[in-house]
Amino acid sequence: MSAPATHRPSPADLARRTPQATTAAPPKPAPGPAPTAPRAAARPQPPKLSAAEAIAPGRLADGERFKPSYHRGLLLSGMLPEARLMGYTLLWYANHSTGRISPNFQPGIEELVEHTGLDARRVGVQLEVLRERGWLRLATIQQGPRAGLPRFELTIPALYLERVRAHRARQIPSG
Repeated sequence: MSAPATHRPSPADLARRTPQATTAAPPKPAPGPAPTAPRAAARPQPPKLSAAEAIAPGRLADGERFKPSYHRGLLLSGMLPEARLMGYTLLWYANHSTGRISPNFQPGIEELVEHTGLDARRVGVQLEVLRERGWLRLATIQQGPRAGLPRFELTIPALYLERVRAHRARQIPSG
């Protein structure tokens, strides 16, 4: 004959297990005053801006170039990818130091549709998003054969220009 089967424990047995007497754990030390960490040097806080001031076009300092600042600002903006794509696409047409798009190279909706892969309606929506958030200004060409036609002017909102500068200051070690 075979030996009687022994009971194999299962996870359900853990709940039925009675607590056994265990050895007493050493007492925990009484909580004392919390150790204070040395405070880091306070970062300079950017000035508080109203909503209108935040989306107003920022002014580049001497030596600052527009394209890298606009590019970094779009990355920091948290806008949806379609809006950033439209901003980057328009940035290809802009002058690297001023951000101005020449009247001779103003892209049309059809050209933006081709370059972004978005349909015409979505291109219009994303242009409006950029305009409302201060990244794009629509102006009218004043002179020349295209007088009276709209033109795009890229701008960096003051809030994001300050963030770009703060990001740049953290990246460049002083020293």
